[in-house]
Amino acid sequence: MKSYLQYLKDEAAKRNVNLLKAFRLAEIPTSTYYRSIGMKTELRYLTASKVLNAIHEQERRQETATIAKQLRSDNKNVSRSKARNGIKPVAIG
Repeated sequence: MKSYLQYLKDEAAKRNVNLLKAFRLAEIPTSTYYRSIGMKTELRYLTASKVLNAIHEQERRQETATIAKQLRSDNKNVSRSKARNGIKPVAIG
């Protein structure tokens, strides 16, 4: 069985997201990140859930930036909020 940390590492790698940035986005102290990476403590379920949601949010932000960049390169004036309308959010318990 995978640990929460290993699962988060795999998800972040699969989605091309920096795990430390996901911890920061989830408003989890960076000390928790470094303790878990150093195998000094194990992540709790609630912490892992918050970080997983942040990984998905960061992925959506990257997709939005990419879409907006493509639209701007086609000489279309578009805002990130309009580009983001096409991306559905994913809520995980």
